[in-house]
Amino acid sequence: MGKKLNLGASPIWQGEGWHVLDHKLTKNEGHLIAGDAVDINLPDESCDVVFCSHVFEHIPHTRLPRVLAEINRVLVTGGVLRVLTPDLERVARAYVEGDKEFFRLAKEEDTNIRTDIGLGGTFMNFIVSPGQDTVLLDRGLNNFIAGYAHLYCYDYEMLSTIMRKIGFKTRRASFNDSKLEEMQVPLHVKGLKPVWQNFNQKLYDDNQLTHRLVDGKYEINFNVAGFDRDPLTSLIVEAEKYEYVTSSKAEETFNQSDENYNKYAYSLLSDENFVEKLDGLGLK
Repeated sequence: MGKKLNLGASPIWQGEGWHVLDHKLTKNEGHLIAGDAVDINLPDESCDVVFCSHVFEHIPHTRLPRVLAEINRVLVTGGVLRVLTPDLERVARAYVEGDKEFFRLAKEEDTNIRTDIGLGGTFMNFIVSPGQDTVLLDRGLNNFIAGYAHLYCYDYEMLSTIMRKIGFKTRRASFNDSKLEEMQVPLHVKGLKPVWQNFNQKLYDDNQLTHRLVDGKYEINFNVAGFDRDPLTSLIVEAEKYEYVTSSKAEETFNQSDENYNKYAYSLLSDENFVEKLDGLGLK
């Protein structure tokens, strides 16, 4: 039987028989897999299942096709990919309709959502948010501007279109309705009932749990298990791999195509001074 991989899981996540990809590792260690989402340190067709919860919104949209091609590579034909990410359509509809109750409940799901500049600020926090995943520099590569977490947001049409072109058959799934019984259990704190509860301060206080950010690092005294989370705001897609699509083909289809504007994202690579400075920094 092939491996089961949780791509981008928190270090506190645990699942029997599951492997976890951790970009901080330099080599595979037990159930921990080295690499990142565009360079998974596993052989071709070595996984039966890949689960990816609230990771895609942290990936620059020009890199997502490469990520999906890499997941395609490690999955067997017929293997299952289940993805959760913020639902652009659902959040946008709530913003347009001025649905304050929706955003109040969304804040209970994710206490980090911004609320200080109105519903527009809350809406935009689903698309772009502060963090440590991606760094923005000025075009001269001289000044740090900020670090980011969320960088993009998808509705079902967007995400399913990309996935289908990279060898996946897709369906829009509901919370906990996976075809795999194991993944019908929601994310939960180990030791508590395996039911969904918002991961917020009330949950922590009621159960003597510690989850706080101190000097840029989290202090956490519990582990979690299970899969789906944030049922109010999550888009859930469950897919099966039906054919192999290479990373170069995915890149050509989405980033080098004349049908979209992604090519402009690479236009600075025609600037010799920029490329020379990029090389000097050891970047690529």
